[in-house]
Amino acid sequence: MNPQEAYYHSGIDYRRGSPHLAQPALHDRLVEVLRGTVHRLAEQGLPLRVLEIGAGHGGFTMHALALGCDVTAVDMSRPSIEELQRRFGTNPKLHALYAPDGKLRHVDADYSLLMCVSVLHHIPDYMGFLSEASRRIVRGGALLTLQDPVWYSRHPAAHRAERAAYFAWRLRQGSLVEGLQTRLRRMRGAFDETNPRDTVEYHVVRDGVDEESVLSFARGAFDEATLIPYWSSQLGVAQRLGERLGFHNSFGIVAHGYKSKV
Repeated sequence: MNPQEAYYHSGIDYRRGSPHLAQPALHDRLVEVLRGTVHRLAEQGLPLRVLEIGAGHGGFTMHALALGCDVTAVDMSRPSIEELQRRFGTNPKLHALYAPDGKLRHVDADYSLLMCVSVLHHIPDYMGFLSEASRRIVRGGALLTLQDPVWYSRHPAAHRAERAAYFAWRLRQGSLVEGLQTRLRRMRGAFDETNPRDTVEYHVVRDGVDEESVLSFARGAFDEATLIPYWSSQLGVAQRLGERLGFHNSFGIVAHGYKSKV
């Protein structure tokens, strides 16, 4: 079993521990970014065909479908694909694709939007992935990434605040010991290849995702690209406080005008 499938098994609740799904105000703001992206594609006259990588249980798939998009939802977890089919399988605009190795060899190259929500930090070579996956976008198409952790060293205060909020959330979940064990392993630089929690959450091992490198790629491959920095926390009170303090621990990228497949 691949690590993604081992971690995101049939009993997992994607909303637990996922601020972009669990925090209503944050979720609404990010959905608005998706909505604006799709509306712009429609104004350009591009076909509303979305390639969504790492769709999970469809927290954003449902909104793309509601906007009238044809969605190819790819995931490495078979239980997640089965849940997508259970929730949205009667909608002929959904095509759920199980890709246990994460490869896109069976994916066409005629999508107007590549969407990755809470995905890049799960991929060791996320820059290589972005380059390869973008080749599935038609000329003039768009890229949307959301809910990835910023590079820790660029935002030390926000990272410290996020860690404090994380432990407070763990305490409320009754899983503080598990959280401490995981964090201590990572602080020592230990990496357990048999532990799905370590192999799935690559970003903690490598100190986040380099948002500036992702933005640089997007600006090179698209006519325009924008960085969307924001704060996200599992804990409601920490979410409100972090926003009030202006912290940024997460980011998204929206890019329009894909240039070529070179």
